[in-house]
Amino acid sequence: MAESRAGDALDHKAALMLTVLCLIWGLNAVAIKFSNTGIAPIFCAGLRSVVATGCLLIWMTWKRLELFPGRLKDGILIGFMFGAEFGLLYTAVLYTTASSAWILLYTSPFFHALGAHFFLAGDRLTVRKSGGLVLSFAGILILLSKHLGLASTQEFAGDLLAICASAIWAMTTIYIKRRLVAVISPYHTLFYQTLFSIPILFLLSFLFQETPIQKINGLILLSFAYQAIIIAFISYLGWFFLVHNYSVSRLSAFTFLTPVFATIAGILLLKEPLTLQLIFSLGFVSLGIYIVNRE
Repeated sequence: MAESRAGDALDHKAALMLTVLCLIWGLNAVAIKFSNTGIAPIFCAGLRSVVATGCLLIWMTWKRLELFPGRLKDGILIGFMFGAEFGLLYTAVLYTTASSAWILLYTSPFFHALGAHFFLAGDRLTVRKSGGLVLSFAGILILLSKHLGLASTQEFAGDLLAICASAIWAMTTIYIKRRLVAVISPYHTLFYQTLFSIPILFLLSFLFQETPIQKINGLILLSFAYQAIIIAFISYLGWFFLVHNYSVSRLSAFTFLTPVFATIAGILLLKEPLTLQLIFSLGFVSLGIYIVNRE
């Protein structure tokens, strides 16, 4: 069983870096909404991985890093999970609001805490943590309750897809912490994920019979560039640097900020409604995740 290093307390630099990452990821919800108007969601996720892989190849060649230093089977597996996660997420945003999708996606610390309890030594669930998990779960139920009595199941399906993406994200992070952190660099962790997610995402796009590109304009191209370069290349390099150097539980404590930023961005840029249900859901999820991860 992999160990969670006890001395991984977050310093001010790491906390600031995480806050910036959460802001960037929150805006990504809006970027996906915009790109979905012209590029099929799973196909767009595949293109994003292509561009991010190309950026990583250039970066690693410049740094004179070996491309495949080992752990190839592990790399293929995390690439598959990465592809599945974003295939689900990009499809989810097609059916539900950006605010709902990001609140549900960033319940990942809920799954991180469960996974760390069973698979990372020294990171067990306590009564306090369990209480936090119950609060987070209550927030999920509040958000999903908006679908009760509705004839349409589209939003409900989108929300379920976002929850599944959240669980896969947590599984991937736990697996990386157990299998890859001690043997390869953050660059290689991300490189394996983006590279091996490409065939998975394009295969899923083909199986779902997507029409890859319906239209292209400046906003769609800008949204795609944001997802591919800012998110998949730059921000994920930062995230995996942190994963390689700090404990999963401490990192996940900060990610609850992302749905806050996503909700604000959805309201301001997409004119999504700010409902009482949304406020309560965000409050319960955020409070629960904070309780799970606080000292």
